[in-house]
Amino acid sequence: MIGIPALAILATLQASVLTRFRLLDGAPDLVLLAVLGWALTGQRRQSMTLGLAGGLLLDLLSGYPLVGVTSLGLIVVAFLVSLSEGRFWEANFLLQLAVVLLGSGIYHLAGLGILVLLGRTPDLQYAVSRVVMPSVFLNVVLALPVIQALGNLEETLYPPEVGI
Repeated sequence: MIGIPALAILATLQASVLTRFRLLDGAPDLVLLAVLGWALTGQRRQSMTLGLAGGLLLDLLSGYPLVGVTSLGLIVVAFLVSLSEGRFWEANFLLQLAVVLLGSGIYHLAGLGILVLLGRTPDLQYAVSRVVMPSVFLNVVLALPVIQALGNLEETLYPPEVGI
């Protein structure tokens, strides 16, 4: 499976290089974009597996307080997006951007919710305005090239069946 090594590279880039390229305090989420993009192609099980693996890699690389928290958010987002069974892939690109917008928001707000449940009280106004919103914006900006690349990869790995 090409997905796990690719996610390892994306997680490493996200946890190291992209921490230097920020908009306010937000940064793009490459692993989230990869999981969302793969879920948009209709690969339900694989996208949730990638969410699990990518989240574990991010947690281990970033020093997040509980290993598996990021995985939980990625799996939930992948599951919700994959309910469309790939119908968004053939749809208007604005629907794909809307899915990334909503998926990114859910992912980040779920992360804040988990921090609150763990007894850590972040400044929610600061977190939403300086971290969540800029991260969601960067994800939407990067979404189209990522989704197109993953769609091409999906067509290469799983060509459509041709009937005779």
